Amino acid sequence: MNSSPQVVHQLGGLDETSEAQVAAGGTQVPLAQQIAELWAEHLNASEVGTDDDFFALGGNSLTGIKIIDRVAQDYGVQLSVRDFYLAQTPARVAELIEQGRAVA
Repeated sequence: MNSSPQVVHQLGGLDETSEAQVAAGGTQVPLAQQIAELWAEHLNASEVGTDDDFFALGGNSLTGIKIIDRVAQDYGVQLSVRDFYLAQTPARVAELIEQGRAVA
């Protein structure tokens, strides 16, 4: 049984149609890079690439749950724990977020 990311409708999240945030210099930050930055924050890493593996970076179940909660809060998409762990990289998590937005 395949699960799909679910869109969470709540105040405070980003606009569901926005794929990139605007950086300080006015440039767009791709969603995969935004997720990599979120991972770096939660994994206490100086830098995380969009294709870096969550577990290779020292990720664990508690950190994963925190990131999943933040994704729901910031992007309005509820990822399952299973989907998050199978995705393994910020780029694939970004794809799940985009899929969740497309369903809404």
